[in-house]
Amino acid sequence: MHVIPLEPPVTVVVPVYGDLPSLTACVESLKANIDQSRHHVLLMNDSGPDADEIETALLALIAGQPGFSYERNLRNLGFVGNCNRAALEIDQTDNDILLLNSDTMTTPGFLEELSGVLHASPEHGAVCARSNNATIASLPFKLRDPAVGRSIERTAQAHEQLKDSLPRFSISPVAMGFCILMRRELIREHGLFDEVFAPGYGEENDFCLRIGQAGFSSVIAHRALVFHVGARSFVGARREALRSSHEKILVTRYPFYPAAVQRYLHQERDPVDVFADAMAPGDDVVRALIDIDEAPGGRIDPWHEQLLDAATALASDTATFSVSVPDRAAASTARRYPRLHVARQSQLDGLWDVAIARAESPTAGQLARLNRTSLRWVLVSGAAGMNETGFADLVLGPAEVSVADLPGQVVDRFGRSAVNIDGLRRRWLALTSDPDYLSGASAPRERRRVRLMRRAERVAPGPVGLAKGLAKRVLGRE
Repeated sequence: MHVIPLEPPVTVVVPVYGDLPSLTACVESLKANIDQSRHHVLLMNDSGPDADEIETALLALIAGQPGFSYERNLRNLGFVGNCNRAALEIDQTDNDILLLNSDTMTTPGFLEELSGVLHASPEHGAVCARSNNATIASLPFKLRDPAVGRSIERTAQAHEQLKDSLPRFSISPVAMGFCILMRRELIREHGLFDEVFAPGYGEENDFCLRIGQAGFSSVIAHRALVFHVGARSFVGARREALRSSHEKILVTRYPFYPAAVQRYLHQERDPVDVFADAMAPGDDVVRALIDIDEAPGGRIDPWHEQLLDAATALASDTATFSVSVPDRAAASTARRYPRLHVARQSQLDGLWDVAIARAESPTAGQLARLNRTSLRWVLVSGAAGMNETGFADLVLGPAEVSVADLPGQVVDRFGRSAVNIDGLRRRWLALTSDPDYLSGASAPRERRRVRLMRRAERVAPGPVGLAKGLAKRVLGRE
């Protein structure tokens, strides 16, 4: 009888500082979701202001749990120092190491899936789960309505609907540190966190990029789910200052890193991940994008004017319309159509259920915009062979459609229609494989004030980060 070998056991290290309610939820979830006969959980109390209270609570929580242990540092070491001590000094096993933030909640099977993905290839060095709050590992990552945000319930719903349609994993520039599983042999060979990132922020990215230079990949496991509250250890201006300063260190060490993140987001992700919020919507609102590629002299042609008039009349709580126009036509279009959201094409950044475009021969920029932003496409074109490209869900000739009826027909037919995932992947691969895809209109250009802020951060990251944190607090965005 052939026995399939199990992946190596794991030591789950939970760095502890404060926030007892979140910590309690984390520990309870681990008690429910960890096989204590194989794996071990190490709770590392870093002697914060409430260390005694937390110690009492933790010891009570893990009483009678054979797979849990508790340690307390004699003095506060900071997040980086605490993790290093746990993995390099306290844990004397050969187990792989999972660093798990104390403000997380695990789900059934998460560790088995993470470990399975980590050992699916000898080149996988670090892996993280999907979450509601994990930057590029968040699900859904891009939102159709950013004001809604990602609740735990919303992420759980989307993950349940999409996990079997997503690939098991994706290679990413880095794995997210809220829940990161690492091969023990790589920690032994390359060390864990660089103390230059103390007390925290950016240390896990540095580890991933360091092992990447040694030939090991960072991976996102799409079928493992761990919820994350986030931003409990460092808050306010201090968080922004640390982030800015440590990001400068990362970019200095790894100049390719920012471009690698952009490639991952705009080219290398699976399109089911890209369009997750439209494929598994959390509301009944159909969101449509009207893309107008040309506006000679800054004016929109009569056909598109009729289309926008019809969209304005149809706009409601259950159907919204946005308009993408050349930059020089944005101001006049916004004045004329105040009920529509008008976006400059150079800064178009969003996600829509369906796009409407008219083009005899779509430009490369238009194809890139539609591919980046819209799950489904409806093209109006008189050009022969347009319906053979495979990019659009529907191609109509000008004589086949009434402009006044087009928005309603598109919303009714394509707002919630089933998605051909194989066709979506063919479209995505065909367009993103173009070497020039990331140039021009394929990625939104940062606003001028954002570009200026980034330049200032590169020069003086600490003071600028501090100022940003204070500004967020004053504006109530903290």
